Amino acid sequence: MNKLTLSIVLLVIVSTGVAVVVWGNNKSNQIQVEKPVQNNVYIEELVSQTNEDGAVSVTVTPLDETLSSFDVVLNTHSMDINEDMVEVSIMVDEKGNEYKPVGWEGDPAGGHHREGILSFKEIEPEAKSITLFIRNVGGVEERKFEWKTSL
Repeated sequence: MNKLTLSIVLLVIVSTGVAVVVWGNNKSNQIQVEKPVQNNVYIEELVSQTNEDGAVSVTVTPLDETLSSFDVVLNTHSMDINEDMVEVSIMVDEKGNEYKPVGWEGDPAGGHHREGILSFKEIEPEAKSITLFIRNVGGVEERKFEWKTSL
């Protein structure tokens, strides 16, 4: 082989090696970001549920996957809705742990149509399901709204 051919072959080999190192390093330097594992419980689906027993229709919608707040809509055409939603509501997990609401932000007692956010503290991390009970609204002793959770 003459010197020119040998120089070209060496140049191609060195260039290929440099390209592999540069592009290979570029990919290996990318940081893989993984989402942290959290101990929170999440609702499998944020599905609204409605109970139309008695004179008052009640619709409950989880607002986020952490089970900490629910949109509650109450409607009737025959009576005033005067109940204190914090007092008449409780959440229970499948182990029987009870969670009392920490607040109601919404329409005050009275009137035929009310809507607000019913808020709770975090529930047990291992809960497999939660049930929200709303009691003694519109002449109905107990209304039950249940969601399965995923860890």
